[in-house]
Amino acid sequence: MLEKKIKTDLNKYLKLGDKPKVSLTRLLLAAIKDKEISLRNNSNNNEDENILDDTEVMEIIRKMIKQRNLAIEAFNEAKRPDLAEKEKLESELLTIYLPKQFSESELKKVIEDIIKELKAKSIREMGLVMKYLKEKFGDKCDFQKASKFVKEKLSKGENLN
Repeated sequence: MLEKKIKTDLNKYLKLGDKPKVSLTRLLLAAIKDKEISLRNNSNNNEDENILDDTEVMEIIRKMIKQRNLAIEAFNEAKRPDLAEKEKLESELLTIYLPKQFSESELKKVIEDIIKELKAKSIREMGLVMKYLKEKFGDKCDFQKASKFVKEKLSKGENLN
């Protein structure tokens, strides 16, 4: 289970004295615990069986990565490369708990194939393409990038058939 791996990693980082990794791992475990408490309160069930499954933990990790990516953009705009670099490092550390993501070129190829398969021709079909992408490759995609690429392809009116 992913949560157990994160806890094991925390112990390893504590023994190594790696303060940035300890801090980030504790933050991640706190977010997981918050979600578990929230679910327990909403279900009115006080059993300890509300442990999150791996997909829910991965969703928390994706959300944290997205927050860091937004912070990177903000710090770069504010001409604070030191803080942007810290956020980039944290984002990279969080990705070790996710399945391997498509590279940019792989993602573009997958999107082109989906557009061909669905015979999508206009930006109005973007939702259909994104839904299909999420169903087939949900764990392997950065949906911010995917959305940008799909929008580019469909707004150009490129039909790849």
